[in-house]
Amino acid sequence: MSPTLLDFAEKLVPVSDFSQGKAGKIFSDVAENNSEYIVLKNNQPTAVVISVAQYKNLQTRLAKFERLLEMAENIKLLRLAENRQDSHTTDFESLVEKEGFSMEELTAISESVEIE
Repeated sequence: MSPTLLDFAEKLVPVSDFSQGKAGKIFSDVAENNSEYIVLKNNQPTAVVISVAQYKNLQTRLAKFERLLEMAENIKLLRLAENRQDSHTTDFESLVEKEGFSMEELTAISESVEIE
């Protein structure tokens, strides 16, 4: 069953509730029921309170997702390399000459650049 708007509204907690003795109830609900709370400061969402188990689960899932993204990027790069494998290539000096420069000009330009 998906949460309703009322369920969501009940999980919004002003930060002042933490200083008014309600923190214990909130933390107990989080620990015992895996509840989540959105903490409001000046009526703006500022933080989320979740159980340690949920946090660990999210961290594990995030790490897996990041590994999947890295593998997808590696596959993309591998396919790009495979597609370019049989294409005609040219050496750098020929490219420089084709673009109307000389290697001496590039060397002079590179020596005049200061990197701080």
